[in-house]
Amino acid sequence: MNCKPFSLFLVSLLVGCGGSGSSSDSSNKANSTTMQTLSIMAKYKDSCGNETPASDAALLIHNSDYSNKEIIYADANGKLTYTTDNTNQTLSIIMRGENDEVNGIKPIFLATYIDQPVVDMGNYYHYTGSTVACQCQSFEVKVNVPSRSNDIGSGSISGAKGGGDINNDIGYTNFTNVSACKDSTGSWSLISTLIDYNYPEQAFAALIPDISTVVETSADLEGLVVNIDTNTEASKQVSTVIDGKYRLRNYVFSTYGNVYGFDAESVDFYAVSAYNFETLYDIPNVDDAFYWTLSSENSTNLNKIFDLPLPEIDYISLFDILLSESGQYDLSYLPNMDYLTVGIDAEYNDEIVLSWILFAPISGQVPKIENIDLSAFISDDVLDTSVDSIVMYIDVQGYHGVNGYQDFMSNRTERTVENRILDKWSKFDSVYFEMTMSNFDAISSNGSNQGSKVAKRPAENEVANKVFDKLFAKINR
Repeated sequence: MNCKPFSLFLVSLLVGCGGSGSSSDSSNKANSTTMQTLSIMAKYKDSCGNETPASDAALLIHNSDYSNKEIIYADANGKLTYTTDNTNQTLSIIMRGENDEVNGIKPIFLATYIDQPVVDMGNYYHYTGSTVACQCQSFEVKVNVPSRSNDIGSGSISGAKGGGDINNDIGYTNFTNVSACKDSTGSWSLISTLIDYNYPEQAFAALIPDISTVVETSADLEGLVVNIDTNTEASKQVSTVIDGKYRLRNYVFSTYGNVYGFDAESVDFYAVSAYNFETLYDIPNVDDAFYWTLSSENSTNLNKIFDLPLPEIDYISLFDILLSESGQYDLSYLPNMDYLTVGIDAEYNDEIVLSWILFAPISGQVPKIENIDLSAFISDDVLDTSVDSIVMYIDVQGYHGVNGYQDFMSNRTERTVENRILDKWSKFDSVYFEMTMSNFDAISSNGSNQGSKVAKRPAENEVANKVFDKLFAKINR
């Protein structure tokens, strides 16, 4: 990237355009006679699970300064291969968003991996969110709650593409205009409904495997109270994971109130979380900012106390990484943390034009983004005239059973739905900071705003939920 208005802004935030700073050679040699092959199957996956080979994907092989050593294009099946005598290689994977365009531009989704082990990385998905190839239909279903036939509850629905309208009444909840789609096998996706009550607190659920055959059902699954112990006045949340999807999510945004898991034969595990979410106001020239700390555990056993102390770090420590003139950072003092992600979403009218995410150790140097040459895919001139805001985030993440960055990178393909309850992957911590900016002159590379005073007020529940979804999408990618 050349140093033009938008690209200059990105560079000045992360490392300073043309700035100094060394990067260690991440290409560890196996030996002169042993060759290793890195392979990736790049695929697009839509909302219904339909997969399409990403024949327009590309692989950037980087030199130690993050300049491009080689560009490899996918074959018709989306396969990318690279043979080298290195055991680890810093690289970037480029996906193009399949058929979507933003302001006449096909978006770029760029993921950079520092010291990626040269192995078969398996399937690499870009989730499009599209329903174009899906068979969808609108439905209405009435869910009775026999155990609370004289009370009015509060209903929610998951598994649908659109929740439609919810009407809570005495003894039942009506869900209308529910948009449901068939999955890639031709079956209707599982729909789950949750209805919770106060005085006394209870929650009831119904699972609907085929909503096309059901117009009325009963919520006969009673929620089991989940006991969460944490080190602060954290919010709490529980999801019942079925078929690899997070369902029946319920939460409390205070120390009061219960959260529930639901016992059913089809349950994979329960995702139990404690978290603290803050909206940060009055950072100069920043439109929106959020700060998040999370501790989470996956388990098949609800009959225990979940000990989930939150990580302790001030968001300024993450904010400073974005402002660092050298790009150097060190968060190795944080317990249980394994890796860092730094991300930028460059947007036009709230749609992504360029998305970049970096996977890196928890100490080191953010790479020189200006050395990553994307001119074969998009020009600086196009970026400079097509971006009206950016979202930047830093996320420090760690699994209690993982021993550092290389252990995570070498084994992360094992982090399947079935393995998420194993000791290696079951407990997870995260610290996340995000800010949105539309003024590209907002922060200079000398870090002049580092000491800005930030006023804090409680976050809206809806905003917290959206950020929770966004964070878990990153965690589970």
